[in-house]
Amino acid sequence: MSLVRNVMIGAGLVALTASSGYAQDMASWLPYGVYVRGDVGGAIGVDTTAKSTLPGGTGKFKGHTGNSVIFGAGIGYRINPMFRTDLTVDYMPSLQFKGFNATAGSGSKGDINSLVGLANGYFDLAGVLPGVFGPFQPYIGGGIGLARNVLATQALNTAGVGSTLSGGEHTSFAWDATAGVGYALTQNLTLDLAYKYIDAGSMRSGTRFVSNGAATTVPSLKADLQAHTVMVGLRYTFGVPVAPPAPAPVAAPPAPRPAAVQPTTQNFIVFFEFDKATLTPDGQKVVDAAASAFKNGKTSVSLTGYTDLSGTAQYNLRLSQKRAEAVRSALIKDGVAANVITTAARGKENPRVPTADGVREPQNRRVEIVM
Repeated sequence: MSLVRNVMIGAGLVALTASSGYAQDMASWLPYGVYVRGDVGGAIGVDTTAKSTLPGGTGKFKGHTGNSVIFGAGIGYRINPMFRTDLTVDYMPSLQFKGFNATAGSGSKGDINSLVGLANGYFDLAGVLPGVFGPFQPYIGGGIGLARNVLATQALNTAGVGSTLSGGEHTSFAWDATAGVGYALTQNLTLDLAYKYIDAGSMRSGTRFVSNGAATTVPSLKADLQAHTVMVGLRYTFGVPVAPPAPAPVAAPPAPRPAAVQPTTQNFIVFFEFDKATLTPDGQKVVDAAASAFKNGKTSVSLTGYTDLSGTAQYNLRLSQKRAEAVRSALIKDGVAANVITTAARGKENPRVPTADGVREPQNRRVEIVM
């Protein structure tokens, strides 16, 4: 368990040394696409139920699953901000089983290694409340699959006679329940700390019973396996570009007026937060600057709304229209006549910063003002 403790301490120090400014940039960012993961931790066994059919007595009795290190690996995919799924393999190489059947006067113990493969689904709270948790990504999940449990040579004492059972292998239905939290070290790399309850089905010893030199073949021992686990790991998402922090939106400098009187244009850009159509304080400053510029000789205003590439085309088209309408209302409030303003919505079209589909790029969430 010292290996697990050292890994967890080291991971915590890495998280604490991440810069606070960068962590804030990651506040509402959840990487999309394929990811791989690796985990290590400890498994704590629990009381369990065993059943024996042995010379000297038959029946159910209490047993206990011991502790073990646990190693995990997996590959997964984030479907949207709230949901992701993965396939994982967890290996517990040093579990032990101990039990005593008081009725039969027999005790047993043996080494077990368990290989558990699961298909999991996760619900990310940070996807429901973007920006609320900062760089942290709390989640819950669960999965189903299969476990391959291998029991090594089993020591047995029956009515005072020391004997040995052969080992056995058994494949069982398995399931797990998970609660954890991720920490965004970078836009691609996430540190995970999770509790997982694993039900690995059952283990069975072999059927060969050796006692006083005589061999018989009878069913011997079956026991259920469950464990509480705590694991720390890293999750790396492929193909997600590291986006630079969005620059503070500012009004473009006014174009110099030509000597001859002729039409000129002036551009402003208002940026928006993810999935929002309300003006930020910086966005209001840009609108105020645009309204002031309009009153210095402009005759018309064109507003075009855009979104980043996260979400469906239909949803983003509506969102970009709402953003354009929000800027229009603010300009009218600043004294620009409504009949000189036209609006258009482009959604995911013409990104200011080209990205892959699904990427949340702050500079693409905007309304362009052209006068």
